[in-house]
Order: sequence, then structure tokens, then C-alpha cells
Amino acid sequence: MQSDEQVEIARFYTRSRRFPKVIGRLHDGSRIPGGPYTVTQAVVGGAVLVVALVSRGQWGTGSFLFDFPLAVGVAWGGAWGAGRIPATRRNLVTVVLGGLGAMLRPVDGKYRDAAFKLRQPHRAGGSVAIEAVRRSDPVDVAIVAVPLAVPSAAATDAPRPKAVTGVERLLQQSQTK
Repeated sequence: MQSDEQVEIARFYTRSRRFPKVIGRLHDGSRIPGGPYTVTQAVVGGAVLVVALVSRGQWGTGSFLFDFPLAVGVAWGGAWGAGRIPATRRNLVTVVLGGLGAMLRPVDGKYRDAAFKLRQPHRAGGSVAIEAVRRSDPVDVAIVAVPLAVPSAAATDAPRPKAVTGVERLLQQSQTK
């Protein structure tokens, strides 16, 4: 590759596939030990290493020859853990903020901009009155359909057979007309 040429790199991602950007080689072209690493792993590893070295007075032994490899090991562990986070389309910062928001909100939620409070369980009382309906002529329990037409006096004197099914009821009603 000549230095005069301009190289343009374009990356296109679809929703079905997402390939993470990785760091696999140093500036001289040699491979990174244990690599390639994602950008997230590099950022987490670097941040953990810086925090570990800055806070060395809190946890260190006083010997830089022992503390530095320990800090590098903890940073490598943080980078390794960051590599195990599943790659999703969601931003990790919004996931963390959503989790914090869920932990800091009231347990029972909000209703009309106030914390919702559940009432203590209590017994609900009440009474039900069932009134008996009285009819002038006795009605057979199995007969549910009420005839629409008033039967003649001759038909009311004759004993009606007991209707059991819906078809028998319809036949009985058609015979009384």
C-alpha cells in the first residue's frame, strides 16, 4: 500500500448480524497476546488498570514489582468479563441506568405521581336476599320455556305430558295452539 493513496473504510451492518470491532494487532503489525479484543474489552481493561494503579495505596503491598502484575491480572480479568457480556442492540449505559432506576423506584409503583400503597387485607361483608317468586299455577321444574300464547280452557284441563328435551317442549307448545 502506498502512502499517497487514500483508503476509505465503510462498514455496513444489518439487524440480523452484527460483527463487533476488534483490536487484534499492535501498530507494528504484531499480534496482541490473548487477542483479538473488542473495543469494550480494551476500554474496561484500561480503566480497571488505571483505577488499580491509582488506588494502589489502598490495596497494595508497597512493592511495585508485586503490585503491577497483580493490577494487570485484575485488569485482564475485567476485560475477560467484559468479553462475556452478550452483544445486543441495546446500549449498555441505558441498560445500567434502567436497572438503577428500577431499583430506586417504589416497590409498589406510582399512581397519579404518588407512591402506590396497598391497603391491608380486610373482610368484605354484605348480605344477599333471594325473593321467592309465587305463581298461581304450579310449574314443573323441567319446563323452562314459557308459552307465548294463552292456551284455550279445554287444553288447560287436559294433563300435559312432561317435556324433557327442547324438541319435546317445542312439540308440546305447537300442540297446545
